[in-house]
Amino acid sequence: MSESENQLEEMLDRLGLDGLPTFQQILDSMDPFLWTLVLLLTGALILGVFFAINTRYRFRDWQEVEAAPDVLLARLKQDPTYLTPASIINRLGADMTLKLLEYGDQITAAPWRSRWNRVREEILGLLSAQNAFGPVYALANYYFCVDTQEPDSMRIRRTALIHKLGQRRQLEPGEDGMLAQLRLVRHPAEQLGELGFDGPTIWLESGAESMAVEGPIIQMDTVRFETVDRAGVRVLIQRTPTVAGDFFLQLEKRHDMWVVVGERINWGM
Repeated sequence: MSESENQLEEMLDRLGLDGLPTFQQILDSMDPFLWTLVLLLTGALILGVFFAINTRYRFRDWQEVEAAPDVLLARLKQDPTYLTPASIINRLGADMTLKLLEYGDQITAAPWRSRWNRVREEILGLLSAQNAFGPVYALANYYFCVDTQEPDSMRIRRTALIHKLGQRRQLEPGEDGMLAQLRLVRHPAEQLGELGFDGPTIWLESGAESMAVEGPIIQMDTVRFETVDRAGVRVLIQRTPTVAGDFFLQLEKRHDMWVVVGERINWGM
């Protein structure tokens, strides 16, 4: 036995550690109850290490929760006047604002419509005032006019129709139950297409005699192109013989997509 081993034994003797049980003696003395405690402690230790390494969630304070776009969108779906239209766009962004527009147009309850119509009109005006691709692309999606292969006149007509009626493209029937009609005055060279109007659609040749008004109608004149990137179209919405609106919409082509940039009411109809 070496001198260092002798010194180690002497030190253990002085500390009284030479009589400690061996590992095998400990195992032999374990009963089922002690083994259960050991397993529980080991499991608790493993779970503690696991959650300490993998858990990174931090509870957000109420200001952060309120600022989250999905939370704001849910709140606006309950009350569209919760924020101003400018704040809606700034805090939601173009994509989430598009979701709000799509949702808002599907609700037909009168209390909602009375609040939503003004908010919707201002949101569309604010988005169309921007020339960035994001807002323009959101508007093109809202107007269902993303397909750049479709003729410009059809995209302009669909944009104008949705701008005035919403995505449902529906006008309430008359008091006698007669369905609203969409009448489109076309240039002989204009291609026909589908605008998705919820009701009968009638194409009229430019210069032809006007049809008698029977029930609610939306009449859209021929598209007037000022340049390749600017156009206008007149839209007449007549709900009853005494209740009507005559509008002229100005559109611009941005990033190869048409958006409404101006609207004028024709008072002398």
